[in-house]
Amino acid sequence: MSTAAMVYDALPVIDVFRRVGPDVVVGAMDMRGLPAPFFFLLEREPG
Repeated sequence: MSTAAMVYDALPVIDVFRRVGPDVVVGAMDMRGLPAPFFFLLEREPG
């Protein structure tokens, strides 16, 4: 599994991404001050 993180200079945010399939990445946005992270899926469009 591949994992990556993005840390922003001007925002109190860390985004973490993990590949869960050949065309799917799951992500979590951790923002300072929020009670819980925000989870999301990114899917490659066919074509």
